[in-house]
Amino acid sequence: MKSNSSIFLFSPSPRFNKAALSNFETFDKENSCLLYSSLIINHKEVINSVSRIGRVIYCFDSNDKELIPPGFKSEVAKIFYGEMENVNDTIKFLSDKYFNESDSNLIIFSNSIGIKPSDIQKVFKLLTIDDDSIVIGKTNNEKVAFIGFKIFNKVLFSQIKWDGMNFDYFLAKVNKFDYFVYVLDGYMYLDSIPDFRNLYHELSKKESLAYCSQKMHERFTHLFIEYKELLK
Repeated sequence: MKSNSSIFLFSPSPRFNKAALSNFETFDKENSCLLYSSLIINHKEVINSVSRIGRVIYCFDSNDKELIPPGFKSEVAKIFYGEMENVNDTIKFLSDKYFNESDSNLIIFSNSIGIKPSDIQKVFKLLTIDDDSIVIGKTNNEKVAFIGFKIFNKVLFSQIKWDGMNFDYFLAKVNKFDYFVYVLDGYMYLDSIPDFRNLYHELSKKESLAYCSQKMHERFTHLFIEYKELLK
């Protein structure tokens, strides 16, 4: 029996293992880990606040296996560990085990932020319109924050990039197929210092509480204080 919907939070490389992760720009290992893990934990909070989720799969690099904070597993949430360097093998496993078992699927990229519970609900609502629907989350720096789909397209997914994918690049790949394409925008993807600076400005707005709790604001504030010179 198919579950109504599945959400996949996809981390394309180590995010909790300080020794294995790649630094974020000029950040040191400690603060790179704090930034990456905060983005993931923030997504977890948002996902947990969405009602009637069919299933949640957190996809982490195997280097993070012993370092995931408690609370990620639950009755509806599972954790998958893979060799993210071999991303095509990972996607094949996910498609064989999960994608085809759900009516609708949503992949959220872990370096994104700004996705609200209402956005997730909207994605799944749009996906009910037609089996050939695809929903793309576009960020303000022209990256892809998430992809919503019903039917797994092996050819399309074998061509996409899983870390900081350019929106126009992905849209061009999608347009080769007969999809109903929906684009939701206004999200963020952290890939550079200007993105970090933009995060600082966006989190200073009251509206950010819709996708980032006060507790998460405090985690990010530590980074803003640590790297205040970069915010000028």
